[in-house]
Amino acid sequence: MKSGLVRERASDPSSGGRPRVPLEIDPSTRHVVGLAISPGSVEVARVGLRGQLLSAPMVQEVKSSANIVKAACRLVDKVLNRQSLAIGVSVTGFVDPDHGDILFSSSTTGLGTVSLKTLYTLAGKLPVFLGNDMHACAMRWMLTHRAQVAQDVLLVGLSDGAVGASLLIDGRPNRGCITAANEIGHSRFFVDTAPCYCGQIGCMERIFSTDFLSRQGKKDMTLGEAINRYHGQDDPAMAEIIKHVSMGLANAVNFIRPCRLVLVSPFVRAPQFINALIRSTRSLLLSKIADRVSIDLWDEPTANTAETASWLALAALFYKGWTTAQAKGAAKIVDTAH
Repeated sequence: MKSGLVRERASDPSSGGRPRVPLEIDPSTRHVVGLAISPGSVEVARVGLRGQLLSAPMVQEVKSSANIVKAACRLVDKVLNRQSLAIGVSVTGFVDPDHGDILFSSSTTGLGTVSLKTLYTLAGKLPVFLGNDMHACAMRWMLTHRAQVAQDVLLVGLSDGAVGASLLIDGRPNRGCITAANEIGHSRFFVDTAPCYCGQIGCMERIFSTDFLSRQGKKDMTLGEAINRYHGQDDPAMAEIIKHVSMGLANAVNFIRPCRLVLVSPFVRAPQFINALIRSTRSLLLSKIADRVSIDLWDEPTANTAETASWLALAALFYKGWTTAQAKGAAKIVDTAH
């Protein structure tokens, strides 16, 4: 209570003894800061301990990738105050939380390893939880959906020109040898696409794009428009996209064997498209897996936002053991919260 993490509610009626005084998470006294670093922009926001936005996010466009860290620090400096408890930082691509580096990202194309040392210095004693944008999205899903943490869950985000994934094992993101999304978007096919920022062609996220749709002959609409107009008949361009994306999803499920596949996208609101994608995916699953995997839909936008980035910090506060608490000062804050 002294830390502002919980507060008292009205007393329960007495049953003959001293009345109980329930406690609840304090939604407004303390907050975490979310910072999202995306291609061409940075966004920052204060988020309460129940995951609610406390103020409108601040966004700054960045023309040069070389200035993106400076821009991020300027915005963070504007929102940090004595009530700030931690900072969650989400970045597209590969990051090294132990050293505070962006290793490879569409946000810093052509720059190689980019240090976030100035951001950590600005944070001072506040812990900084650095992670991939899809891991932040996965934490938001897990903590808001009361998911069975014992289940292995594969979340796949689908947006125009960007396909990402996060694999949760016992409720924790699979980081592997490097912290990143499970790079399903860079699963490659023998298909002619525009070059991906990774330097290759045929990447799944380049197939799921307006550019690829145009290469299939539909030059008068965006991918989102084509999805909303899709009715399953006489649409070879969309059929080509569904064929490859469903194959990428099915290959991942067959290999990983998750209990749940969660498709995260605003496009799940287009029933004709999403049902066709699910049918095609299930038809490619191993027979013993198909009936055991639940496919769920979440119409959360997959864009990298400061609000979602904050869930990296919230997960560290509320989910014991979720993080290795590598950030300076993290262990003290996390132990207090728990």
